Amino acid sequence: DARAALRVADAAILVVDAVSGVQVQTEKAWQAADEAGLPRIVVVNRLDRERASLDRTLKSIQAALSRTVVPIQLPIGEEKSFRGVIDLVAQKAYVFLPDGSGKCSESDIPGDMAAEAATAREALIEMVAEADESLMEKFFEAGTLSQDQLVSGLRAATASGKLFPLLCTSATLNIGVQPLLDAIVAYVPSPAERPLKMVNAKTGEDIERPFSETGVTSAFVWKTIADPFAGRITMFRVMSGVLKADATVHNRTRDTSERLGHLVLLQGKTQTNVPELRAGDLGAVPKLKDTLTNDTLGDKSDAAVFPAMKFPEPVLSYAIEPKSRGDEDKISTSMHRLEEEDPSIRYSRDPQTNELLLSGQGQLHIEVTVAKLKRRFGVDVNLKPPRIPYRETIKSATEAHGRHKKQTGGHGQFGDCKIKVEPLPRGKDFEFVDDIFGGSIPRQFIPAVE
Repeated sequence: DARAALRVADAAILVVDAVSGVQVQTEKAWQAADEAGLPRIVVVNRLDRERASLDRTLKSIQAALSRTVVPIQLPIGEEKSFRGVIDLVAQKAYVFLPDGSGKCSESDIPGDMAAEAATAREALIEMVAEADESLMEKFFEAGTLSQDQLVSGLRAATASGKLFPLLCTSATLNIGVQPLLDAIVAYVPSPAERPLKMVNAKTGEDIERPFSETGVTSAFVWKTIADPFAGRITMFRVMSGVLKADATVHNRTRDTSERLGHLVLLQGKTQTNVPELRAGDLGAVPKLKDTLTNDTLGDKSDAAVFPAMKFPEPVLSYAIEPKSRGDEDKISTSMHRLEEEDPSIRYSRDPQTNELLLSGQGQLHIEVTVAKLKRRFGVDVNLKPPRIPYRETIKSATEAHGRHKKQTGGHGQFGDCKIKVEPLPRGKDFEFVDDIFGGSIPRQFIPAVE
C-alpha cells in the first residue's frame, strides 16, 4: 500500500521513532521513495518518550539513509520535558501547551540554547549552499547566506531531492504538528512543479507533460478496493485535465470504454460526492467494469499511459481449506476480488496436490488476507503448510536381473526378467522400450512391467 500511495504523492514524509531510530521498514520506505524520485521530509516523532534522543536518531538516519538529512528544528527539552521546537530558519522558538490542544506561543530562542541553535543553523546554511553552485559562490563571498537565499535555497534543494529537512514532533502531545504543516507548504513542491512521465502505448516512447488542468484528461488508478456492498471501488489521481461525474472515459491500458457514475472524495470512511475532479485531486469511483490498478483513464484520442507500478513477487505459500463445505464456491470469487485489491498476493490451485494455495510476502501478510476474507466476505478458512509433491528420476544407466520361482505341487511357476534403465535429457519425460523377441512373455504382462 505504501508503494502504491507513493506513486500518486508529490512528496513523502518519513516518520522515525526517536527511541528506536531507523528500522527495517524505515529503510524499505526510504528506498521506495528513492525509486519514485520523491522529495522527502523526515519527522522524528515521540520525542516525549523515555530514552528519546534527537542526536542518536539523527546519527542512525544519516548512517542508514542519507548524510544530507539536515535538522531545520531543534527540540526544546527531551523525554518528559519536551515542550516545543526551535525553528532554525526563522530563528524563533515555539513552546506548546501541555494539554494536547496544539496551541503554542512564539518567542525568541531561549538563552541556554542560543549557542547550540547558532551552530545547527550554520551547519544548515552550509548544507543548503553545498546543494547549489551559485549559492556556494555567495556563501564563500559573504561567509553566510541571507534569509531569502536560505529559504529559497532550502526549498529548491528539498524539491530536487538533494536535501531532506528534519523536523521534531510528539504526535501524542500535539507538539510540533503545526510547524510541520507549515514546512510542508514552504519546502515541498506542488504538483505543477513536477512533470508527468508517461509512455506512448503504441510506440513505447517516453513522453513528458506538464501537470495541468488545461491539458488532455488523464487519471492513474493506484488502488482498487473490494467492498462486499459497493463492489469494486477504484481509487485514482487526476494527473491532467478535468474528470466529470457521469462522463464516459476511455481505459487506454485495456482499450475499453468506462461509464463513470458519481465521483467521490474519500476522507477516512466519509465519502463526499463531487461533480468533478481536477488535476492533482485524489478521488474514487464505484462499480467500474474492467478497470484495475495500474490502468490509465482519459480521452480516447490520446495514446499516452502511465508506466505500471511493479509489485513484489510472493515469497511464501500456505494451503487454505474452507472450514465449512458451503464456503468452497465462495473462496474463489472472494479471493479473486482480494487479488484485485492487493496485487502482491496470488491465489492458485496446485495441479499435482489439488490444494488451494495462497501466496504472499510473509506469514503476517497471508494472515491479514485471511482475516479480510472472513471480515468482508464471511468466508472462514484454515491455514496449513502446503504438501510438497516430491519426485524421483533416473540419474544414471544401470541393468538388473530378477528371477521368480514357485513350486508347491502341480505346475510350478518360473520367470526370468532383465531390465535396463538409463536417463533421458532433462524434460524429455519417460520412454518405455519393449525389447522382447520370440513372444516368450505373454502380452498381458507388458503393461504391468511398464
